[in-house]
Amino acid sequence: MTVKEVSREQIYKAIETLPEERLPELLHFLEGLVEAHETLPADAVPLYQVHRHAISTGIPDLAHQHDHYLYGLEKRNA
Repeated sequence: MTVKEVSREQIYKAIETLPEERLPELLHFLEGLVEAHETLPADAVPLYQVHRHAISTGIPDLAHQHDHYLYGLEKRNA
């Protein structure tokens, strides 16, 4: 399915099935999309704005030890 094939009705139905506790995350994501749409040039690649949707995991070494957290490998030496 492409973006052009998605209707607002489909989006509304998906939102209705979302658990109540996930709505703040959805709102934050949507606000980021609106902001990006308003501030980015039309040809800007959305992936370059992925940092706007980052969340805090509380794991200080996540970037360095991502293989450990993703795949269960031994932690690397610093």
